[in-house]
Amino acid sequence: MKKIVLTLAAATVFSWQSLSFADSSVDALIQKLEDKGILTTQEAVQIKDEVSTKEQSSQEKSFKSLLPDWLNSMKFSGDFRLRDQIERRGVVNGSASSRLARNRGRFRARLNMEDQVNDKLKVIFGIATNGENSAGLGNPRSNNITFGGNNTGEGSFNKPTAVINKAYAVYTPASYATLMGGKMDNPIWEPASLLWDPNITPEGGVIQLQKKINDLVTPFSTNAFFVLKDASPSTSGTAPKTDPYMFVTQDGIKGNLTEKVYYKAAGTYYGVSNPSHLQLDNRPSASGTSGTNNTNSMATTNTLYDNNYSVLGGAVDLGINDPLGELLPTPLYVPQIGIFGQFFRNLDLSSSRAQANAWQMGAYMGSSALNGWGTWKIQSYYKVLERNSWLDIFPDQDFYSGATDTRGWRTELDVGLAKNTWLTLSWYRTNVFKYYDHLNNGATNDAAYSGSAPENLFQIDMNFKF
Repeated sequence: MKKIVLTLAAATVFSWQSLSFADSSVDALIQKLEDKGILTTQEAVQIKDEVSTKEQSSQEKSFKSLLPDWLNSMKFSGDFRLRDQIERRGVVNGSASSRLARNRGRFRARLNMEDQVNDKLKVIFGIATNGENSAGLGNPRSNNITFGGNNTGEGSFNKPTAVINKAYAVYTPASYATLMGGKMDNPIWEPASLLWDPNITPEGGVIQLQKKINDLVTPFSTNAFFVLKDASPSTSGTAPKTDPYMFVTQDGIKGNLTEKVYYKAAGTYYGVSNPSHLQLDNRPSASGTSGTNNTNSMATTNTLYDNNYSVLGGAVDLGINDPLGELLPTPLYVPQIGIFGQFFRNLDLSSSRAQANAWQMGAYMGSSALNGWGTWKIQSYYKVLERNSWLDIFPDQDFYSGATDTRGWRTELDVGLAKNTWLTLSWYRTNVFKYYDHLNNGATNDAAYSGSAPENLFQIDMNFKF
């Protein structure tokens, strides 16, 4: 009884001490109680741990009480990636000496801030390294900085710039409804990158609806309006240009068919208006040679599109958690396997041979999230982007420089090394199509599409998340 009373008294004394009470004084008092046999060594260690935890918690509460509420609710996150990239691409009708072969070191850094303004509204803001293209302009599809400079005019060890990567507000008036506006993370779901590069942060407004009915069915809907470019007023007396814009509606369902089997499926429509009014982006060369070639025959020039786009299609993801159960030893445990597919068609082209389809099929196996040593995931898919299926300013830039009129494989292996640290190995085996120009009833005049120019792209990434 005496030991319990003294222990409680000591803990009470410790809790009453000011924040400036020295650790050495606490340790000395506990040591005296231990020397007198009132506390065992194990009990002394336990009390030290409890006092240290309480003191740390008290200090944190005291510090937070001095800060405004909006600062207490702020959360920071980010990531850093180191990459070694090896590229080997053939050139159409070119000699061996003219083929593209290079090895580049690259890095990417991103920092995000999220602040819960009130119980229904939060603001998200992010900065990142400014990935640039060969023209020295910003690149919406990349935040990569190349060792030695992204552009030929840069000096050795040039300081790269940082840009606003995202800035948007999220308003949740009800549990089933979310409204977003600003420069945002892409709200359109894809099981893997087909139409969108994962680095693109579109600008506009979004309404999302989602309501869980039961474990089997959760309907969801995303409706977005994105502004592609702002048109300046005309002062030359010519007809004013209208802003190119995109309307997207995606409706789908997700849920669990059984305790282990899950699914997600959605149909999506993209309506792109006025892309012929302004140059939307500097599109990359499809052939690997210098200069800029059209990768859409719907483009009348190297910079302008000829028609609107009405792209309709859908995507599905079907998987199984713990598919093999206890059949394999623990080191060989497979947490998840799944398959997925997507198909889209540009409805603005009525001909069945108008090169207007985009599709992919693939499979994955491993952990749904990398959370430390022993977690892993492998994914592989075959992807086709026909020449007029989609605007060639949006697809994954690592897949044949982001061009359309391409096809090929992407295989990726992720291996967890430690908490928030993982290794990624990626291989792209891609090529352009050798198309006969059905639209003009003759052979294409674009040399970039008259033959084969295969590319092998290897990437080794070290990823760090905080």
